[in-house]
Amino acid sequence: MKPYLLAATLSLLPFTAMANQTATEIVEGFIAAYNSHDVKQMVQYTSDDVRWMHVTGTKVEVETSSQEEFAAAMADYFETLKDANATILQMIDSGNYVSTVERVTWDNDGEQLSQCSIGNFHIKNGKLAEFWYLPAHACDEITVEANAEELDPANTVEPEIIVQPEIGVLQETQQ
Repeated sequence: MKPYLLAATLSLLPFTAMANQTATEIVEGFIAAYNSHDVKQMVQYTSDDVRWMHVTGTKVEVETSSQEEFAAAMADYFETLKDANATILQMIDSGNYVSTVERVTWDNDGEQLSQCSIGNFHIKNGKLAEFWYLPAHACDEITVEANAEELDPANTVEPEIIVQPEIGVLQETQQ
């Protein structure tokens, strides 16, 4: 096989692999790219006109409405929270929709902080077309209840400091 044909074929492999993923696998890949702080990889999971929205009270605020805006917003986000890491605590899928409960942790001057949020993702043609995040909340509100039966009081560890909602929410990312 000629070198340029091989290179062209290899460059299509990530795209075709993503196209065959389930909705759940797409969201898991997107979160894995987030954890690697790989904005380019995150964008590969999104449609050209991806919309990232934030639900607050009775409003839905559009954070970004294109891949370019999303990439710029995430680059800014990772500049602020250099060690942010997300863990999917719960996940449910229904057709082309996936909902998650995510715990995001980060370091703030030596203190390990965290918050949780519910994310809802719409997958269209194998890509994230739009996603909504509900307001952030203290993780203990759900993790303790969900795991209460599994906890062994002798092995309980004090939770890290919980930050009040909305840490890391982008402000004015659109121009």
